[in-house]
Amino acid sequence: MTNDKQRITYWTKASTSHSCWAGSNRDLQEKFLKTRKLNAAAGGNSLCTGDGITMASDAGAVLCKTFGYCPCEYGGTNAKASRPAKQDKYDQNYWFKFGLYGNLLVDAEGKRFINEGLLCDYPMSYGSEQIVLNAPWYGIVDQDYVDAMQTQGLYEYTTAKGATAENWFIGNYFKGRILDKLPEDAEEGLAEGWLAKADSLEELAEAFGLKDLPETVAKYNEYCDAGEDPQFGTSPWYLSKIQTPPFYAVQCEPSAWSTFGGVRTDDKLRALDAENQPLKGLYVVGTDNGSLYYSPYYDVPGYCYGLCIDSGYIAANEAFDYINM
Repeated sequence: MTNDKQRITYWTKASTSHSCWAGSNRDLQEKFLKTRKLNAAAGGNSLCTGDGITMASDAGAVLCKTFGYCPCEYGGTNAKASRPAKQDKYDQNYWFKFGLYGNLLVDAEGKRFINEGLLCDYPMSYGSEQIVLNAPWYGIVDQDYVDAMQTQGLYEYTTAKGATAENWFIGNYFKGRILDKLPEDAEEGLAEGWLAKADSLEELAEAFGLKDLPETVAKYNEYCDAGEDPQFGTSPWYLSKIQTPPFYAVQCEPSAWSTFGGVRTDDKLRALDAENQPLKGLYVVGTDNGSLYYSPYYDVPGYCYGLCIDSGYIAANEAFDYINM
């Protein structure tokens, strides 16, 4: 009979390798995140289907109560797109940038649902839960805004409206980022069906069933004229009127570098059963550890890296001590 100490199970799920237990498993997405719209940031090529979570459950481990995801901060994506973001923030179709550039965003009814500036400045921590709950969401822009992004880029455009290094958190990242491929990328988006273009807001709304879009735009434009957003508190430099046709709507879905949350553990990273007793030889590290990381994504840059590295180190030492008891 095999000794328990010879059957140590030990696995890691690290965000650094773009692992994602829900990336290729829509059923687990629906079960734990209440969505089927989350796409793996690795271009849909994730091999992670939640087997670790399932194995631990089958072994008697209990799951923690909260699950979340490490969102791809590169812009929106869409399962219909042939070029979602993979490694570089600008390797995807440029129209997806309007999923988090601070421009007007609406839900499936055509209503605003978020402070668009927060999603641009803090896409992982302050925007992740909102977009997964409201997916698909839609970036709405007019021709003036599109022209500005092709010639000035977001940095020049936004600093001209009052953003500075002191008050614009993410600003420096956008220096020199011109969306010069928008014309050819539009053809791709229109053909794939996640981008719509129209000469009126009513026609644009019909493309995706955004029934409240015309009313939303009218109110939003009032905020732009006043330079103040009483609805969500968006910074004035992110308020851009929707007034010059043609108008565009980008259908966005969230993407993720990894999901996190899962098996409950003790401080030695041993999986726990329903009575909170450790299961012998079963250790859970990285983003599958439900006691170390959960929703929403923490506002601490690099935390997920530290989690994956340090939890592996701790679990390895604990497993070594267990073997040599």
